[in-house]
Amino acid sequence: MRVRSDDVMWREVDDEVVILDLKTSTYLSTNKTGAYLWKLLQEDRDTNELEIALADTYRVDRATAQSDVGTFLDMLRSKELLIG
Repeated sequence: MRVRSDDVMWREVDDEVVILDLKTSTYLSTNKTGAYLWKLLQEDRDTNELEIALADTYRVDRATAQSDVGTFLDMLRSKELLIG
């Protein structure tokens, strides 16, 4: 899966990513870990890859990484920002 690129603009500001969905006129911002995941999702990634990357980078246990990735992906899906 990856983030939708058509009609979506984003910028990294400090440790966050600010996202504007031009299709729905929706504005979103992420925290530091959301920004990290968003940038990874610029290329096709599966859930397992995201969980491993988050656990390794932020030194959290796998259960925490699974929960955080799941929550983030659910939010992106609800905003129709994911492909795949």
